[in-house]
Amino acid sequence: MTQAEKGETAAAAAAENGKDKERDKEKEQRGAKRPIVPAAVPDSLQEQIQSNFIIVIHPGSTTLRIGRATDTLPVSIPHIIARRHKQQGQISYKDSWLLREGLNKPESTEQRQNGLKMVDQAIWSKKMSNGARRTPISPDQIRSYNRQMRPAILDHSSGAKWTNTTHHPEYVVGEEALYVNPLDCYSVHWPIRRGQLNLHLGAGGSLTAVLADLEDIWSHAIQKYLEISLKDLKYYRCILLIPDIYNKQHVKEIVNMTLLKMGFSGIIVHQESVCATFGSGLGSACVVDVGDQKTSICCVEDGVSHHNTRLCLAYGGCDISRCFYWLMQRAGFPYRDCQLVKKTDCLLLQHLKETFCHLDQDLSGLKDHEFQVRHPDSPALLYQLRLGDEKLQAPMALFYPATFGIVGQKMMVLQHRSQGDPEDPHDEHYLLATQSKQEQVCVRSFLSPFDSPPLCIL
Repeated sequence: MTQAEKGETAAAAAAENGKDKERDKEKEQRGAKRPIVPAAVPDSLQEQIQSNFIIVIHPGSTTLRIGRATDTLPVSIPHIIARRHKQQGQISYKDSWLLREGLNKPESTEQRQNGLKMVDQAIWSKKMSNGARRTPISPDQIRSYNRQMRPAILDHSSGAKWTNTTHHPEYVVGEEALYVNPLDCYSVHWPIRRGQLNLHLGAGGSLTAVLADLEDIWSHAIQKYLEISLKDLKYYRCILLIPDIYNKQHVKEIVNMTLLKMGFSGIIVHQESVCATFGSGLGSACVVDVGDQKTSICCVEDGVSHHNTRLCLAYGGCDISRCFYWLMQRAGFPYRDCQLVKKTDCLLLQHLKETFCHLDQDLSGLKDHEFQVRHPDSPALLYQLRLGDEKLQAPMALFYPATFGIVGQKMMVLQHRSQGDPEDPHDEHYLLATQSKQEQVCVRSFLSPFDSPPLCIL
């Protein structure tokens, strides 16, 4: 290229640059919009989420598990609250623990007997590890022995005491609520029943009242056991575990309560089965959760709970305790003052179930046991008890629920379609009503009509 040609090229480039600058100046004068580019945030200024500032809340029907994300084990307390009456002469309301509807029907006794026959047949059909079959033991063989047993007094003071309410607290929570004297002016509430909010027509059964119970129980546990002041919750985030089959509207109200009432800075809501696989380090699993009042089954794959595999059975550990009590009564249970309406006796039956019941086919034959009864304002008593197959029959009732004797109640719950929420801009019903047919096909392809993705508010 000659010197003249180089000069012409440089002049042309300079002229083009000059035109570009003039065009930019004209756009600026006309007020042309410029793309908004967010300022880069230095890594040192980005918020770091610390795991010790995350509180995990797992509310169950009978037990509340709560703790920091860094804790090895959560704090477990009874998920119960006792509220003082606001007026003199107010009728006490007490949610039952082991009792439930459908137990005293005319068909209940016959159904229990039929269920027990199926349990006995299943136990006999399976051989022990040595190849022999178990020898059935009739309750008549041990009834006469148990009926002649009399308690031995260990101490004239049981050591157990009623909760002190002389200072008239507005409410007491957890184990203190279990030991509130029935003569005190308090109503007892379990805010969650069979995995769902315990809504009913009685006192304290409205949605507002149940949410207030949850707020007070959780706040008390955070202050007492985690030693976190409520005014400091604005620095904490919450992970809330919910059942696999849940009521979307109820979850929304609980989220509002944790954010607006309790004051958490953020919350993420996820299902129990998915969190169980995460905690176990598994990518896929069939999760079977036998709780105190329900048994839930769900298949999880790659962190997703498949809605068509979700199943909730309306019976669990407390039904086993009640069934075990019925079997012990057939065998002449020596503690004849036991009543299922008393919380202290319910605690005793839960303890006996956890101590004696098993599913070991090789444990056969009669065996003598002993247990203590320690109730407030009563002496400590020691009872002798002989049991046979009752210890195996009670937990086997999970596989033959007719043994529970529950008549006229819905015992199986499947995932139901969401009723929709007019306040949710991502509600499936709203999207389908406002989108074109092509867009609706995409929504139906990628969104399940039964539930929505995990809710995360940070």
